[in-house]
Amino acid sequence: MLTCIRNVNAVINGQTARTDLYFEDGIMKSSAKATPDAVIDGTGLLAIPGFIDTHIHGFGGQGTEDGTEEAILTMSRELGKVGVTTFFPTIYTDTMERILMDEKAIVSAIGKEEGADIGGIHVEGPFISPNKIGAQNPLGRKDPSPEIFSQIIEEGKGYVRAMTCAPELPGIEKIAKMAAERSVVLLMGHTDATYDEAQRGIELGIRHTTHLFNAMTGLVHRYPGAVGAALMNDKANVEIIGDGKHVHKDIIMFTIKVKGVDKVAIITDSLRPTNQTSGKLTANGVEVEMGDGLWVTKGNTDLIQGSALNMHKAFRNLVEWGLPIEKASAVTSTTPAAIYGLDDRGSLEEDKRADIVLLDGNLDISKVIIGGKQYVV
Repeated sequence: MLTCIRNVNAVINGQTARTDLYFEDGIMKSSAKATPDAVIDGTGLLAIPGFIDTHIHGFGGQGTEDGTEEAILTMSRELGKVGVTTFFPTIYTDTMERILMDEKAIVSAIGKEEGADIGGIHVEGPFISPNKIGAQNPLGRKDPSPEIFSQIIEEGKGYVRAMTCAPELPGIEKIAKMAAERSVVLLMGHTDATYDEAQRGIELGIRHTTHLFNAMTGLVHRYPGAVGAALMNDKANVEIIGDGKHVHKDIIMFTIKVKGVDKVAIITDSLRPTNQTSGKLTANGVEVEMGDGLWVTKGNTDLIQGSALNMHKAFRNLVEWGLPIEKASAVTSTTPAAIYGLDDRGSLEEDKRADIVLLDGNLDISKVIIGGKQYVV
């Protein structure tokens, strides 16, 4: 069915212009060769490509740690309501039994999504530093092992697109080589790497960065650390949590300015209870409560568990902080797609997936279109 969004302001190729958008059979078209079967009035609305969240553990009261197909499908349905059209369910560092169980659940869910599309799997570990565990399970941390890597990749059935690792660990060279052969993007994260170790990791091919500034060696003028390497090396991309809590908003804006929108992916790193409406609030088995916009351990508000962000809120944050809408759209959709080779999405260009978010004048969501189908918000 040929559909037209008539008279809409659309962000295309970094520019906003009033136009008519066409899509058919879930694919964007440059123009109509026939009378549209359906017309959506886009007057007063802004069309941007659907949000792509490549680092998210849970949403809507379900998470990857549940290890069930239904948990992943619930995430898909709930994420669609906030404009996410593609997501990477992200698996915590944990025992191999748990990692493989969670992978199996995600693979089982692929193709059954009713909301956001599963674009791949992100495994956050297990080859991470014992000194930068964060909210991961220390019992699951491993030194780099080709056998463990192969086991994780095999269970992922070709859907593992991202893996977080610490570049300073012995044996990381073999993992980098195997990842390149299997088109797995390695991210430097949960790392105690020195500046030189981080730079070496980038040269090995670890060219993306897990939640920049968090759980890694910081930038000090004499010791630039992993943060300094990621910021200064033009080969490195970075992801950063866009809540203004994990990283100060001005540092987020500075990072986008320094790296450029083509090297920054905004992510949520959101946890299971985000947007949960009832029931006990837990994240990776820990009971949590809300504290200053973050999930913190219940009864110990100084112990941060993680993010309560969604991608629509992240987009609005960026615009409120002064980033032009076109650039905010790039770092929440176009750039993540490019980093992970999702060539069929991330923009409103011809032949891309018809993943569209329509926003009103207040940047509230009016409609979400996923694969050419209107999603009920």
